[in-house]
Amino acid sequence: MKVLVTVKEVAEADDDFAIEGTDIAESDLEYDLNEWDDYAVEAAVQLAESGIADEVVAVTVGPERAEETIRMALAKGADRAVRVWDDALEGSFPDVASKVDLFEAVVAEEKPDLILGGVQAADTGFGATGVALAERIGFEHAAVVNHLGRRRGRGRRARPPRAGGGVEELTDVDLPAVLTVQTGLNEPR
Repeated sequence: MKVLVTVKEVAEADDDFAIEGTDIAESDLEYDLNEWDDYAVEAAVQLAESGIADEVVAVTVGPERAEETIRMALAKGADRAVRVWDDALEGSFPDVASKVDLFEAVVAEEKPDLILGGVQAADTGFGATGVALAERIGFEHAAVVNHLGRRRGRGRRARPPRAGGGVEELTDVDLPAVLTVQTGLNEPR
């Protein structure tokens, strides 16, 4: 089974920062792997370590600076990484539709059985990319996953509980699928 993990580079401002126009000065931003995506990478690596996954491929959409993000995924145990970028996006914040367009092309090339990603991004709080990608490529999906399991004797099926509003729902999802994971799913390395 091939697992594709979508990862995002997120910016965080220093304690003291300057404003340039309507944005925080670029020199006052530090970039890191999105916290929720860190849990997704760990889940994928654990699937590989347990013999369920044969390959873990991390993918990000971002400029050259985002290579540090995919290097982090590789250091955590991903087998390969892909950085996708279109110069037409330079200077803008890629919207969900633009990211899904780019991820769709990677999915067509990689043909994963499972796609994992964080349930949201720390910089925007959006939680739409994973669900929008699943809809676009026709994969089943589950969001806000806080545990991964596999039903014995059920073949290519995942069993992720989803949490929301204090309620937990246990559901079966046929593979290929997209799962967006919550923090607390595991302990990232």
